[in-house]
Amino acid sequence: MSDENDDGHDLTRRDALKAGGVAAAGIGLGGTSTKLGSLNADATAAQLSEDTVPTACWIGKMDCSATAHKVGDRVVKFEGNPEEPRTGGGLCPKGQAQISQIYDPYRVKAPLKRTNEKGQHGEWEEISWDQAMAEIGDDLKAKLEDDPRRVVFQVGRKKSPQWQEDAWVTGASNKYGSMEKYGHGATCSDSGYRGQELTFGTHGVSETDFENCEMMIAWGHNITRGGGAHHCALSWPRQISQARNDQGMRVVSVDPQRRSAGSYADEWLPIEPGTDLAFWSAFNHVLVREGYIDEEYLTRSTNAPCLVATEGDGEGEILRAADAEDPAESWKWPRGELVWDEAAGEPVPHEEADDPALTGSVTVDGVEAKPAFQLYTEHIEEYTPEWAEAIVNRKDLDDTPGITAEDIERIAIEWGETAQIGATVEIDGEELPYRPVGVHGYHVAQEEQGVMATIAQYHASMLVGAVDAVGSTRVRKAKYDGPKDYRADFRDLAYNPEKITPEPDGPSLGGSMFHPIDSGGYTQTPVSLNNPDKYNLPYGPEEMAFVVQMANPVMSGPNTQSQIEAYSKLDTVIVVDPFMSETADVGADYVLPAATADKLQGPTGGWDGYRDISHIRFPAMEPMWNSLPDAEIFIQMAAAVDAEEEYLADINDELGIDGTDYAFDPVDDQDLFEEPHTFLEEGLDRWAKSKGKSLEWFREGNVIVNEWEVGDGNRYAYTWGDREEWGEYNPYAVKHDFYSETLLKMGERVEELMAQEGYDESDFPYLQDYNAFPTWREPTMWQSPDEYEFSMISAHQIEQKQSRTANNKLLNEITPRSHIRMNASDAEDLGIEDGDEVVVESHNAQTGETYQIEGLAMVMEGMKPGVIDVPAHHGTWKDPTSEALDEGPNVNSAFPNGPGYIALDNGHSFHVMTKVTKKGGDS
Repeated sequence: MSDENDDGHDLTRRDALKAGGVAAAGIGLGGTSTKLGSLNADATAAQLSEDTVPTACWIGKMDCSATAHKVGDRVVKFEGNPEEPRTGGGLCPKGQAQISQIYDPYRVKAPLKRTNEKGQHGEWEEISWDQAMAEIGDDLKAKLEDDPRRVVFQVGRKKSPQWQEDAWVTGASNKYGSMEKYGHGATCSDSGYRGQELTFGTHGVSETDFENCEMMIAWGHNITRGGGAHHCALSWPRQISQARNDQGMRVVSVDPQRRSAGSYADEWLPIEPGTDLAFWSAFNHVLVREGYIDEEYLTRSTNAPCLVATEGDGEGEILRAADAEDPAESWKWPRGELVWDEAAGEPVPHEEADDPALTGSVTVDGVEAKPAFQLYTEHIEEYTPEWAEAIVNRKDLDDTPGITAEDIERIAIEWGETAQIGATVEIDGEELPYRPVGVHGYHVAQEEQGVMATIAQYHASMLVGAVDAVGSTRVRKAKYDGPKDYRADFRDLAYNPEKITPEPDGPSLGGSMFHPIDSGGYTQTPVSLNNPDKYNLPYGPEEMAFVVQMANPVMSGPNTQSQIEAYSKLDTVIVVDPFMSETADVGADYVLPAATADKLQGPTGGWDGYRDISHIRFPAMEPMWNSLPDAEIFIQMAAAVDAEEEYLADINDELGIDGTDYAFDPVDDQDLFEEPHTFLEEGLDRWAKSKGKSLEWFREGNVIVNEWEVGDGNRYAYTWGDREEWGEYNPYAVKHDFYSETLLKMGERVEELMAQEGYDESDFPYLQDYNAFPTWREPTMWQSPDEYEFSMISAHQIEQKQSRTANNKLLNEITPRSHIRMNASDAEDLGIEDGDEVVVESHNAQTGETYQIEGLAMVMEGMKPGVIDVPAHHGTWKDPTSEALDEGPNVNSAFPNGPGYIALDNGHSFHVMTKVTKKGGDS
């Protein structure tokens, strides 16, 4: 199907502006009305006095400490807090630009209720907060009482989640039963998170110890303008620059686009999108062949030496002693997994072995078996650099500069040498392993084989022992001082396969045969809601309610038309947002106006790899118009569904005050719901006092700074020890899964159920990816006809922050246009010049559907031939001012969703095959 306009649906943004302009004339939506009246003629100097308010950046991911400068009751400027240790007291352009959204006259000014049918631009009436909460409460309570699976909470870029998706969802679930809760990670980086959780049991995506690293591979990462899972626009480039200056860190960029690498990268390897698994497989082939193997790490801290059956009914399973622990329950360090002990000359439990073998072949009780590492060497043998060369380029090297077999070989050997296997270094009096090689990846994980590609790049670090060692790849939130059970749920399903069934609990399909590993519903929701019978949903959309907080899936999720269709079908949609997003415009029944930076919020903070801070976002000014802080909205919603007691009980836990003198009494303190602002202030004061501080201490501009010391579970996650301490090899006491028996067993159950339902890999291509080791296959998109010759990717711009900044006037001035970026040789072949109008048509290889976007070409040398890039964040709903600044298009309308473009974890692939043509007429 070919769409009829640039935005991928029949409703245009300009139609929305017309509708919004009419609506704004009489209700609390947009328009020019303002809370800021002019000062009286007799205003005194005191009314114009200057003041500062300690606050936190509302836009970026690090919640940087900031200062709001005020004149009278008006904020005139945001600046960084000089006491902020992570940024050096600075504030990036995003943080400074947040002032634009406080005063934006097109904010939603009061609660709104739809008066027309969904699926079209909204018509609204302004209602009171009391009416909104009464009607919403009655609706949600009825659904929760009937079956809590009828209610879904969808959150986007959250801030201080304790008060909403934590306490509200948990509290309501504790009263009525578990409702579904989805994040936005399926369109962000969660395929990388799942790969890390499966491998290490920890939560995050690969980062680097920059203070000690000597070689870093920037995998699909904008070196100077990106940032990792925990970095923003200031701390990340500063750490990169310091590493380059202080220890001469060498940087290799593996990316289809050179972007802003400049002097920050020593080498650029322009890789074909979607082929990262092939690159890392060949990279690891070289490491194994050349013997760059840290045997001590692999034998002590991973399951690489564990014996795996190579025959019989249990083929692929790890052999275990008769009295072995239940693998579903012993997620940290499972006892009883057998290894071949060279010293004893027999199989023994891993924790008892003196000299576990990594290679060889043995027979145990009549069953032939090999160490997992031996199986890996056999598996990786075919993935040579010569094999990978054609894949990672997709075009003949005679036609396009690309990555050669020699490049892969050379970089892998340099990696192995730089790792300095066996070296140690003393830090703060501790002798620690030194492996100064790291990988940094994030959004790159969102590809069809993203989970597998992530695991493959982790194998590169594991082979040389560069996992949480000094200078190496980091695989955990280092401030955690104990084990986290992010792998436990997966193991529970793998070793109790009867828990995986054809019947999901909700549209994300998590835990079911479709997606036992689940990254949230952002991508999957429209697919399953539009096909409830195919996916065996317990309820169709007409029976369900969605609460959508600070998310805009209609435009920030893939395939706009399917998103509109799905959200329009839902019985009830409640959107909590400062602005009338597209999701609210076409799908909401109620829109509740959240404040922006003009809100009390917290506790909040973040980390940069070496320290973290905790503080409070004090409102730069009182919430504008009739908006409220998100926390106050959900305090009221808890009361609306009669879950006050449960909310209070859980907010104690979320604030870390449970069991202390500062905890709320779930029964006696219920009157606090009558004054949400007082409740919020008191809760933050109780949290502050539990830290030995007070709300006033934070109001004076102070922040809690925690420098991560070596040891005690903070920096550098393992120390060497005797055999008895192997379970304490790192402070998490977690055995790393070099061999993923979890994925293998999960896949066996999924394949069995899919066959019963009549499905196979032609229906769900990701069924091929449930393997113990990452296994290459061609991306589904390569099945598109040859005329679709360009791979399209979508880069994230550091100047923007998802839909949170889509209509920020100041940031739209910095990045006013979303170009179609393409290589100069490709443009010449097509007769396209820089600035020409072009049409991009994408193709869904599974369904044959096509989608179109239009934009202006940006011709550049720093793009791999055969690849185009259209940055995200553009083409979304705008008011008239920001509309004039934004040239679009919205690239998400050209990305398919559904099988073939969703990974096994239901993470979305932002890769698709396209063709590019010059638009008719003069440019």
